[in-house]
Amino acid sequence: MGGQQDHFHQILAANIQRWGYEARILTASIVPGKGRQDEIQGDVLLYDLDDPSWLSGLKAENRALPFALTGSEEWQPRVRLMIALSSQSISRSTLEQIGAVALIHKPFEMGRLQRYLRVFDKVLLDESSLESERGFVEQALSLPVPLAATSLLRGDAVPTGTRKKVRILVVDDHVEVADTIRQCLESEPAYQVKIANDGLEALEQYISWRPDCIVTDLLMPWMNGFQVMRSLSVAISRHMPVFVVMSALTQYELPVNRAYLQGKVVVFVNKPFHIDHLLDAVKQALTQ
Repeated sequence: MGGQQDHFHQILAANIQRWGYEARILTASIVPGKGRQDEIQGDVLLYDLDDPSWLSGLKAENRALPFALTGSEEWQPRVRLMIALSSQSISRSTLEQIGAVALIHKPFEMGRLQRYLRVFDKVLLDESSLESERGFVEQALSLPVPLAATSLLRGDAVPTGTRKKVRILVVDDHVEVADTIRQCLESEPAYQVKIANDGLEALEQYISWRPDCIVTDLLMPWMNGFQVMRSLSVAISRHMPVFVVMSALTQYELPVNRAYLQGKVVVFVNKPFHIDHLLDAVKQALTQ
């Protein structure tokens, strides 16, 4: 947890510990000595953007770990996911630069933070469960799309007993839009479709359902489409879905050369779009 050790952060740390997690408050004055790097590593960083003492120590990194906060050359805490906290509006580009996967506006209910931590806990623990699974599960998760479903997309004949539907997760905060997209996708017999109405729900659906393709809106409250991809990239080592991103942004507003995008199949659909364009984009992503 990044910030000064004031009353707010102490209460925050106490609640996090009561939920069963370890918590530590880091301040900009902490500069560990040699051999103490392990003391400033963690899974989730709560980064208080209202604390000015931290802003001078921010340095964006382009590496497998999404970011590093540096107060000196010796001080480089390494964490896997960042949640930004702020009482003010923070631009999308700033959140992208610092590597935050979510923004929680202050003041907030503790239940909201608890939900984030609960979901991230599942995402991060999922890596160890994947590493321990062997045999059939390992073989199945190594494929971006079930082989039989890929054959269906290409029009190949597949024996009835071996047919599997492609699992597609639609993520959009507009319920009507998500439902319309679901209905259109379900017109394809090879698709099985579920809906998530925010980024956190999308992560939960991924853990429990293992979609082969995630069709996501880019701009959503709490967690956008790229933040969903960033969250998955730090934990999933073997099975990564393909992504279709619906966006009204221009190509100059989209993040480029980000480590969490490397090795992923990402197809963009510009808004507004005809539903046929979306169907073509899904097929393009699944067959890459």
